[in-house]
Amino acid sequence: MITMLSFLLFSVVSIHIIQALITGNINQLHSLLIILVAFIGVFLCIQVYREWTETRQTVTDTNRLKNRQHLFTMLALTGGTYLTFILNHAAGLGGVLASSLVGLLAAWKFKPYAAAIYCGSFIGMACSLIFSNPFSLLLASLIASILFVISLPFFAGYGGKLGFMAFTGTFSASLIMRTPLRTVDPLAQDLYLPVFIFIIIAGMVTYFLQRAFEMDAVSASALIGLTFALLYPDPAHTVVVAAFCATFTGMVSCSRCTSYKNMFFLTTLTAVLFIAAFALFDGSGGKLGAIAFIATVSGTGMLQLIRSVKKRISPAHKATYSPR
Repeated sequence: MITMLSFLLFSVVSIHIIQALITGNINQLHSLLIILVAFIGVFLCIQVYREWTETRQTVTDTNRLKNRQHLFTMLALTGGTYLTFILNHAAGLGGVLASSLVGLLAAWKFKPYAAAIYCGSFIGMACSLIFSNPFSLLLASLIASILFVISLPFFAGYGGKLGFMAFTGTFSASLIMRTPLRTVDPLAQDLYLPVFIFIIIAGMVTYFLQRAFEMDAVSASALIGLTFALLYPDPAHTVVVAAFCATFTGMVSCSRCTSYKNMFFLTTLTAVLFIAAFALFDGSGGKLGAIAFIATVSGTGMLQLIRSVKKRISPAHKATYSPR
């Protein structure tokens, strides 16, 4: 029952995001972009169903929350939230720098809890106006940490899963605390191309670090995010934020994404969703990871369909042109 409810929460939140991207932008963005988002949403639903049919046969519910190791994991996630929030707002580092530094610290010094701390750091990127009450951050961390523990069996290896859980926590907390997330102006069209370029580069390099140097996903993402934030004159600029978003797509496992060509495809979907989501859910922590998660899950479904079609076409092609 716990597994089913947590999986249902993943599904409902991800579908809600797609629905919001369509209805919230229907009069703001080009119709082609809306169609692309809807297309991504269709494959998101298909892949979510596939994931459920694959995992429900093998996953058995256990009382995870009473496991001492998992309790430490929940504390680590909460610690990552508050540390990042302090660095982000009190120290004035900004979201990308703060989260990247916390992620690297976790990966190098607290490796068993690196993923949990990095997940918490995304909550710490939340807007201080919306989450001015420290208890709202605690509530967001609690929701995300519970989801982190009970969702371990499914959606493994998808990029952006950590950020998606952080977004679920902040989004839920904003609803409970009645501090709604903001809506801002859509992304300026002259930034579309730079956003695409930064997202593709950041996503590809993050994936490359994992694949070529066997770097762990948290280190690869945090390192690339930190590099972009330090090298670009304004660490809070949209293109830096976009690049950081793409590093979460680049965290996808090599078993889920088997080639650089596939990775390029996933980063392209990430760019489309980043532009579509720019005006919505402003101020939430984990929004960037949620974008990457949806792009990775739906993109994986598209790639599976392409491979399936190729397998069916290939034997027929060989039979048609077989030597006599």
